[in-house]
Amino acid sequence: MRVVIDTNILISAIFWVGRPKRLLNVVRRGEVIFLTSKTLLAELKKVLTSGDKPFRLSEREAKEIIEHLKDIAELVSTTSKVSVCRDEADNRVLECALDGGADYIVTGDRDLLDLKSFKGIRIVKIGDFSL
Repeated sequence: MRVVIDTNILISAIFWVGRPKRLLNVVRRGEVIFLTSKTLLAELKKVLTSGDKPFRLSEREAKEIIEHLKDIAELVSTTSKVSVCRDEADNRVLECALDGGADYIVTGDRDLLDLKSFKGIRIVKIGDFSL
């Protein structure tokens, strides 16, 4: 199974226990293929180091997390251009899923969840994703 894990789910997996962390552990065991892109990893790094977010990690700490995610992920080179979401960042998630041949997008983002699916890719909350 090929899955794009959105930034909000990754943040939960990094800092807390629960279903997001279990999903990341399933990825580590090779039971699910985690798809991401340079753009999505850059967004994650920005959130991790932003002064207006509660995490406020150092550049070094954020880089270590990003490097670990690169080690367990399949990095997708996106070529598609999608413009279906009002939030441009959400379109990058869809592009990664489309170009990576994803089966699922796991997210907590309401705009993405409202789509329910995109070109055959199911968009689900972590609670609706079978681990």
